[in-house]
Amino acid sequence: MQFYHTQNALFMKKLILLTLILLVGVFANAQTEVSLKINHKLGLNDFTLGAVGTNNLSYDFKATRLQYYLSQVTIIHDGGTETAVPLEVLALVEPQEEISTTIELGSFDVTSIESVRFYIGVQEPENNGDPSLWPADHPLAPKSPEMQWGWAAGYRFVAIEAEAGPGFDRYIGVHALGNENYFEVSTEVEVEAVGEVLVMNVMADYSQGLNDINMLTDVISHGATGAALQVLENWRDDVFGLYYANLPLDIPLMDWNIYPNPSTGNVTVDFPNDMDASQITVTNVLGEVVQTQVVPDNNRVELTILDAGIYFVNAINNAGETLDTEKLVIE
Repeated sequence: MQFYHTQNALFMKKLILLTLILLVGVFANAQTEVSLKINHKLGLNDFTLGAVGTNNLSYDFKATRLQYYLSQVTIIHDGGTETAVPLEVLALVEPQEEISTTIELGSFDVTSIESVRFYIGVQEPENNGDPSLWPADHPLAPKSPEMQWGWAAGYRFVAIEAEAGPGFDRYIGVHALGNENYFEVSTEVEVEAVGEVLVMNVMADYSQGLNDINMLTDVISHGATGAALQVLENWRDDVFGLYYANLPLDIPLMDWNIYPNPSTGNVTVDFPNDMDASQITVTNVLGEVVQTQVVPDNNRVELTILDAGIYFVNAINNAGETLDTEKLVIE
């Protein structure tokens, strides 16, 4: 009888040990779903076809078409670890059809994401392949309007068409391409958990996409040089990021104080007596209003923001005009 109990005890110990090993293996190989969300903007507003945008030369334009390819994504996470997303994850981004585009990247061993890198365009050799070989619902399959320029030249990496000029009577038609112009973008991200998915939010301000392009005359550029190259360089350097690239620069600086900044959540905003601020709004990097408060008679507002991130505090007068904007960091 004693032998039976001893054998039974040994069996239970082995069973428990095996269970623990299996559990450790499961947790050690835990994978997290990750996606990349591109939020389409035109300055401070959501991008829509026909809305007026302004480039850095103060030329106004109205986009009538906007499409581009995004590929070869790398996630930077957990203290600088780099994880490459499989090359088959490739997207045709079409801001003309939606205010944001979410690209499902897959499952990865990540906990904390710091930034992301990706390329604008289509990598070789796929860029010079036959689009008819792809399934009809694949991003590289034939499209209407066409995104493939030809087997030798490859796909249009960015296709943007617009009306411009003082009376919007000038035509802007830029179809940018070329293996030599397959540029990498690097940007920080604002991460949010949506269910069990980590979503990397990135702003895309397409008013920056036509920077340094003179729109007083028609601009027609199909290829890898000239205005087409300028557009791809703008996509690489100016379009993507966390912050609005063109916050108003003509707002006079006001003597008001936000402290502590950075903060862990509790923030005080003090206004001088001669500043006509009647309310404040707090927006996140996506332009969403997360808090609004009336400025009391003592000109002091107490804020509590629990979620870590980067915010903008906007001082607004009775006429609804923004007097000043300050960045606030919540750690």
